[in-house]
Amino acid sequence: MRFCLLILLALFSPAVASGQQAFLIQNSGWMEPFYSDPNSQFKPLVLAVIQAVSGPEDQIFVSAFNQSAGGSQSPMLVFASGQSRPLEESVAAIAVAKKTKTSGLADTDFEEAVTKTIIEQFQTKPGIVWIFTNNKNSPNNDAETAKRNRQFYHLIHNEPSIVRTVVFPLGMPVKGAVYQANGLMVYAMAYGQEADAQLRELLQSGRIMQVFTGQSARLKPLDRESVRLVPKEIRNGAGSKTKVSLAADQQTVVLDVAASEQQPSVEIVASLENLFYPYIIQAADISAQFTIDTWSNPLSVEPQNIVGLEPSAQREIKVNFPIPLAKIPSIWSSTALGSLGKTLKVHGTVDIGLNNQQIVVSETFRRNLNELFPGDPISEVFSPPTGIQSSFVKVPIIVQINYPTYPIFIIGLGLLALIGLVFLAFMLAAKQRYYEIEVDGRLQKFKLKPFQSQELHSDTGEVIAKIQRRMTKLSVSDKKPGHSVNPIG
Repeated sequence: MRFCLLILLALFSPAVASGQQAFLIQNSGWMEPFYSDPNSQFKPLVLAVIQAVSGPEDQIFVSAFNQSAGGSQSPMLVFASGQSRPLEESVAAIAVAKKTKTSGLADTDFEEAVTKTIIEQFQTKPGIVWIFTNNKNSPNNDAETAKRNRQFYHLIHNEPSIVRTVVFPLGMPVKGAVYQANGLMVYAMAYGQEADAQLRELLQSGRIMQVFTGQSARLKPLDRESVRLVPKEIRNGAGSKTKVSLAADQQTVVLDVAASEQQPSVEIVASLENLFYPYIIQAADISAQFTIDTWSNPLSVEPQNIVGLEPSAQREIKVNFPIPLAKIPSIWSSTALGSLGKTLKVHGTVDIGLNNQQIVVSETFRRNLNELFPGDPISEVFSPPTGIQSSFVKVPIIVQINYPTYPIFIIGLGLLALIGLVFLAFMLAAKQRYYEIEVDGRLQKFKLKPFQSQELHSDTGEVIAKIQRRMTKLSVSDKKPGHSVNPIG
């Protein structure tokens, strides 16, 4: 398969900032009614999507595609960023393609169009590929379009360089001179991790919903981002005063913890929301792991499994959160003392896993697809590969520790008391004291202040030693031989 080379090419190509988008507009024979029906809204739709999802800094490519044959090449670039011809004129000029040597209409090769776009236009660097199609793949006039579509679906699911794929099925009844159709499909495929981030931002920003009123259906990935945790209520354990909320991104769970000497522990009552549109989670076992820095601990979840969770539906669960005291600075730590009266934030994650996962396409969604694309195995593209039996999601957690101001007052009072005691001791010690010293058997008295010195004399007036007071005790120095000096007491 040609596409298997793309992941190898990507590994040896220098990475660039995400910002490439290619728009592939099918113009093979099967698309005839979308071009010939005077009421067709096909081209206005294409223009609306391009304008909604592309920014001024994006490099965009717009191509018509069918299948390369004879002297005709597919995809055929009709517009690129920076060219003088307006986008509207370029799209308006696209017409149904014919084969070069016959009057027959052109065939379709999805794989060729995607592969060439990534290699030739993207230069195997990350980008988003948009495909506007009636979902009929017929390379070399192959009548088995269902079989060829299956091959394309297999590529979408199994090519690792395609990180994310979403689709928008649209009703658009058209009737031409040769064919008629009930609707079309718009694919968005992210090639490379940077493009995946860009596509996710587009979907979350709501820009694409300026054109599509219906929810995007996910084809890939089916092994992550399966659910969302929506906190509803918190039940505090003994000695714990914790609040729970969602951050502005509506994804990050914020635990607002009052700092204390006790181990905080809370039970969060939350809704587990199915993000696997258009899939029903028929059955799955739930596990959860709480990680902060190097600390990690499994969480108790109740119930331990879910059954029959419809797309976008929610199921109540209870999760017990022990807040890791070892990772939260003590009230008396230098970190905490520097944050007194403030909030210290500790970041972590909760990894939620759905194991032994069984997902199926919603029957309502399947019926809608069958109405738009009768006889096409399009619903098979939503059948997850057999190797995917689990999924996971990382829920960002912020533990906000609110430190009280009273420790600084306690420490301040303690310092003041210590200074007072030192001052009092100094004042008491600084007073003059009387000392009795036996000099050559004769008792003498002296009154000394701290660090004051005094010479000692014999009966004949000779200096025989020197005494000096420290804070309280005396020291004797320079004593002459043959004389005795003995401090008393």
